[in-house]
Amino acid sequence: MTPERWRQIEELYHAARERGRDVLVSADPEVRSEVERLLQQESSGATTVEPLVPGTHLGPYRIEAQLGAGGMGKVFRAIDTRLGRAVAIKTCLEQFSERFHREALAISALNHPHICTLYDIGPNYLVMELVEGETLAARLKRGKLSIEQTIQYGSQIADALAAAHAKGIIHRDLKPGNIMLTKTGIKVLDFGLAKSPQDESLTASHLVMGTPAYMAPEQREGRTCDERTDIFALGLVLQEMTAAKLDILPPQLAHVIERCVASDPDSRWHAAADLKLELEWIAKRAASSEVPKDRSHRWTWIAGALTILVLGIVAWNLLRPPAATDAASRLTLSFEGLIGEGNPPAPSPDGQYFVFMAFDASGNRSLWIRSRNSPNARQIPGTEDAQQPIWSADGRWIGFYAQGKLKKVAPSGGSPQTILDVPSISGGTASGAAWNQHGDIVLPQSNRGPLFRVRESGGPPQELTHLDNSRAENSHRFPVFLPDGRHFLFVARSSR
Repeated sequence: MTPERWRQIEELYHAARERGRDVLVSADPEVRSEVERLLQQESSGATTVEPLVPGTHLGPYRIEAQLGAGGMGKVFRAIDTRLGRAVAIKTCLEQFSERFHREALAISALNHPHICTLYDIGPNYLVMELVEGETLAARLKRGKLSIEQTIQYGSQIADALAAAHAKGIIHRDLKPGNIMLTKTGIKVLDFGLAKSPQDESLTASHLVMGTPAYMAPEQREGRTCDERTDIFALGLVLQEMTAAKLDILPPQLAHVIERCVASDPDSRWHAAADLKLELEWIAKRAASSEVPKDRSHRWTWIAGALTILVLGIVAWNLLRPPAATDAASRLTLSFEGLIGEGNPPAPSPDGQYFVFMAFDASGNRSLWIRSRNSPNARQIPGTEDAQQPIWSADGRWIGFYAQGKLKKVAPSGGSPQTILDVPSISGGTASGAAWNQHGDIVLPQSNRGPLFRVRESGGPPQELTHLDNSRAENSHRFPVFLPDGRHFLFVARSSR
């Protein structure tokens, strides 16, 4: 019996016990036969598992106490007598096949701080890490979590999913009951019976598995599941932790959840690692907003002093004269596999992210973003043919020119929004733009003419500068705001 087949049997078995045997009608014949046998076995009181009581041994494991029980087996606390380590043992009513052993060994390789580790497998039992704490489901019965806790736990869950997905393992049943809260953070449970996305046996059987309340549309319909199926479930878990409607949540968190639970898998986050980075970014933004005002301004000045040259960062402190022993620090960022256009990356206001133009393997130019702490860059959808990206002062938006328009897009992705039509600027002829902390954007509307101001929300532009005919000026370009956000510098081009 394979792990997937056992999971099918377990799901259908519990469904039959709760809703009656009518649920067996449309099931796979082999699965239905096995479930009927187990139901008959339960009603007769028979079992294939020897009774385990405190003090007895199961292989090298000494049973200490029973932790739980269900129709398919029991869970015990035990001691591995070889290592003196406390473990959890889940016994099942059937013996496992060699394939189960092989796949269990692969799953045991998921050594991650936020995943419950599978230590060992026996003929009819699994040996797992003993996790002390309570389930998220139990915690939510006492009330909702704070936004800070939601973001922290969500980031840890996304981190666990990213590690599993990197090994080709999809959880497929993520829910609060499978998430433990411990003193050191969360632990995601039940990866031991998860599914590889390359294995289509579950889909082929037309048996819908998982917990209905947390199923993605493709899962409910019996279609192929992948990493984005887990991301959908995580979005629902995030919303349940806050017990709030999206329209009253902080906008950035609401956007994250909304993208997680999109009906179309292509509209969701494509990788749990990206979702984790976005949640961490939200947390950092929230933390920085609580910094005292004078300190915040100090770090704004330092962030503004970052200079990027040939994909490197050289930062120095402008707030005091450099001592003779001061040395510049250098951080090299590699963008392997992408071909840039020679333009430097644009750093976010806090210096943690960089957005840049690059061509992908197909030769298409778009915007890419990466964290200074991550080796991977992520393409921002909807930014085809983008040029000259700029950040809003609060880091919530990235502005760019594309297809004769000035647009903005959230760093986490989503549909770009048009701020202003600039049909005279296209094909690499943009001449800069500047975005201040008051929501004003200064830009040229063509390559010959003055500068204009437009609100970040859009609307009619307002002319700001006037060409000086006495100097034969024909264009104003490349505006740069001064720290007060009300004055700016620009380049005046003359025909002389």
